[in-house]
Amino acid sequence: MTSRLVVFLGPTLSHDDARDVLDAEYRPPAAHGDVLRVALRRPKAIGLVDGVFERVPAVWHKEILFALSEGVHVYGAASMGALRAAELDAFGMRGVGTVYRAYADGVLEDDDEVAVAHAGTEHGFRALSDAMVDVRATLAAAVGAGVIHEGTADGLVARIKSTFYAERALVAALDRADEEHELLRAWLPGGRVERKREDALELLRAIRRDLDDGLEPFRPTWTLQRTRYWEEARRSVEVAGSDEPGPTADAALDAVLDEVRLDPDAYKRLADRSLLTALARNAAASFGVDVSSWAREAALEEERRARGLLEPEDLDTWLDENDLDRTDLPEIGRRLAVLRWARDAHRDAVAGEMTLAVRGDDTYAGLAGRAERKRELLASLPSDRATPGDEELVGWYFRERLGQKVPVALDAWATTNGWRHVAELVRALRREWWFVS
Repeated sequence: MTSRLVVFLGPTLSHDDARDVLDAEYRPPAAHGDVLRVALRRPKAIGLVDGVFERVPAVWHKEILFALSEGVHVYGAASMGALRAAELDAFGMRGVGTVYRAYADGVLEDDDEVAVAHAGTEHGFRALSDAMVDVRATLAAAVGAGVIHEGTADGLVARIKSTFYAERALVAALDRADEEHELLRAWLPGGRVERKREDALELLRAIRRDLDDGLEPFRPTWTLQRTRYWEEARRSVEVAGSDEPGPTADAALDAVLDEVRLDPDAYKRLADRSLLTALARNAAASFGVDVSSWAREAALEEERRARGLLEPEDLDTWLDENDLDRTDLPEIGRRLAVLRWARDAHRDAVAGEMTLAVRGDDTYAGLAGRAERKRELLASLPSDRATPGDEELVGWYFRERLGQKVPVALDAWATTNGWRHVAELVRALRREWWFVS
């Protein structure tokens, strides 16, 4: 493996399969700041396939432009990479594959066409839903093979497109009472088209060919505009100096923050206060936010799940109680999406404000005392003490402490509530279980 090449890859193609094609440093799906961090190391090329779409902010266009301005070639394909390449190919980002060409030509416009739900790091980012571009390609191939008629394919496309992207599954849309659907079901194991995967492989082969041909540094014909907002974003990444946010220097204070994170409501209140301060400090910076339709849909879906409004009648009741109706939903979704984007886009600034905010909170003395008592008690316990398994701990926390079901997307829940990953949450839960037991 060599760090002269870095590829952001997740559910579209496994890292093991990718290494069979190209020797590179493979990283998880890219979030805001990840491309900038890599670009600061000046690799020869960056490949962008997968990136996050919600919960944490997406790759910023300007960090790709920064990489290009520093002579780093940036390739994009299949998923987030195809979207960004279609938007930035005029600046020199290299788009590869069918999905990129569809976006560049205007055949595809909605970014939810490539969005999928996926598992976390421990499960190799395995896709948990079908990408719309794969569904379209598969059904087109089935029509070409004479398995189904074009009208049947169109009906399935419309049905799946209307489904929330994280729940899209071609097989789940098939009706066992429909003869053509059953023919398609039997054909799928060998006929399914994985368009995103094919494009990702094409990207890796393109990078390898260019390297074999003697890839020279990229030479932009434009100048990067280094605004104050950009310089602040760059400094925040350089100061961090790593890809993961590290623990605070004050371990005792970090323990107090653990206590806050164990109470999601308290954490949200603290994060909101920190967010207001962070936004005030950045008020002079000017930037635009384009909230896409899928982002609004995702924000509404998250809010419905959080409020337990899973059935249409539950949503209608809630709307009526709050003097709203369904015509208000698009604007509600826009507001929720913008608020979530703002929180995520300022996460570094919020983290910086959090330590002072918790010290200024009326609950600090109680939290600090509890954290100290926990530390003393755990230090006195035998090293071979019994402890529940991870799943039992998670179940105990959600069912007994919070009085709710364990979230389906535990990774996303942990990130939203201040934990870097599920393992960190479980570690805190284990300490909490020993303490209260």
